[in-house]
Amino acid sequence: MDRDSRLEKILEELRERRAEQKRELGGPRSKLVDAIMVLLLTRPMRSSEIAGILGYETRYISSYLSYWKTRGYVEYSGGFWMLTPKGEEYAEKVAERERDEKFDRLALLAQRILSEQNVKQTTNGKRRGRARSEHGPSLRFIAPKKGSLHSKLQERALAAACFLETLKPELSDEEVEVLSAILSNYTKWGSTYMYIDQLARLMEADYRWILEVARLLQTKNIVYLYTDPKLGIRIGLTRPAKELLEECAQAPR
Repeated sequence: MDRDSRLEKILEELRERRAEQKRELGGPRSKLVDAIMVLLLTRPMRSSEIAGILGYETRYISSYLSYWKTRGYVEYSGGFWMLTPKGEEYAEKVAERERDEKFDRLALLAQRILSEQNVKQTTNGKRRGRARSEHGPSLRFIAPKKGSLHSKLQERALAAACFLETLKPELSDEEVEVLSAILSNYTKWGSTYMYIDQLARLMEADYRWILEVARLLQTKNIVYLYTDPKLGIRIGLTRPAKELLEECAQAPR
């Protein structure tokens, strides 16, 4: 068997393996597709309308819908896209999951508010029973620190948005998704790298799919991949990408 034939055989095996993995997943593993499915729960829509709501180019939305049409999740009629019974079932699950997550976030917020109230009441009670000299120094420094943290998160969020908007014309929709997740982690924690398994959990996506997209970003010199023998594969912004992020951070608002 010559070199070209061997390569073709390897590629065919990879295609079959990837197709099998997708069948095992049983449904979309993309936040964009989830968003489209949930939108179509409301009513049939045109590709251009969906694109306008979600902020993507119509051709990206059309290509996604065309693919999931072949999988039986959507159908096309009279210029409008609509969910099949299979797609409707999946979209309902997505909507229910989002509702559950929103409830969890609000429950945590309610607990925090109650906790803060209890702390405030306890502190006020102690202050009423003591002279100011017994308290020690004032704790006014706490408020500026909280404000400073919020300001820093806001600055990182603006820098990340500028960075993504600058690179978007050069990226595929899948690359935008993965890069957005990395930037979300940066906004929250200030770190420009994370591990692929962390990224997979954050995106609720297939590990191998993320790795494939990450390698495409690597060829564009936007991210690097480094294999740590103990911790696994790390993905992070390259030096040129970090320089662009820094320029975005310093850009006038």
